[in-house]
Amino acid sequence: MKLGTVRLGRDRTAAARLQKQHCVLLPYPDVGALIASGDGWRDRAGADTGERHRLGDVSYAPLIVRPGKIVSVATNYAVRARELGRPVPDVPEFSVRNGGHVVVGADDDIRLPDEGRDVHWGVELGVVIGRRARDVPARSALRHVAGYTVVNDVAVRNGPEDVPRAAVATVLGPVLITTDDAPIGARGLTMNCLVDGRVTQKANTAELIFDVATVVAHVSSTVTLLPGDLITTGTPAGTGNGREREVSPRSGTRVISVIKGVGELRNAVMRPGPQ
Repeated sequence: MKLGTVRLGRDRTAAARLQKQHCVLLPYPDVGALIASGDGWRDRAGADTGERHRLGDVSYAPLIVRPGKIVSVATNYAVRARELGRPVPDVPEFSVRNGGHVVVGADDDIRLPDEGRDVHWGVELGVVIGRRARDVPARSALRHVAGYTVVNDVAVRNGPEDVPRAAVATVLGPVLITTDDAPIGARGLTMNCLVDGRVTQKANTAELIFDVATVVAHVSSTVTLLPGDLITTGTPAGTGNGREREVSPRSGTRVISVIKGVGELRNAVMRPGPQ
């Protein structure tokens, strides 16, 4: 099943089940609210009772408008570790952001601040939690996953290398592929990132150092994961090491992030003021 959050007019969004030519609206403001509505959310998502709209008449809002938390896994591809000059980690390394995220839709602009030239982005497999998870073992961790989506986490550094990058936006969507329609653990999916038509990243989710089940289990050993939470599983090589040069994309730079079988993000980078 494919689920999305669509815009209906200026101030209204709705979760929707997506079909070939149309979508069926669901009585929730976004997919995160649907998943957080409790057991049976899949059955409710499949109900054939909602208002219908042609897909060509709607646009995609962020899949989850207000994630409760975003868990970001750091280095999770061996080639990325080499690119950064770091050893391959022994366990998943991650950080957690609770509330206050800027979340951007699949076709929305990415708005960068005035300051900060070292911009980081990269395609990532996103894992949306479907059931509360705390101290779950890897062998059963996938039971707690609702599905998969495409993510591009954008961050900017304003200052020297030892200053951490500050998160700017999480691009999320356009759809959630539920686990019953995806390969087990979302393995074997090709992923690409293109900047102004040039391929900057190419990888496969089979190359993850820590697979989805391992990541969910490890994170749940210290963090309580709730329905609608998002885990970003790490970006592959191709984003640079942050020491080679400052990256200062111009307004209008187009970034396309694709995971085959899951979805595609198409975003323009925008900066304030003259370029």
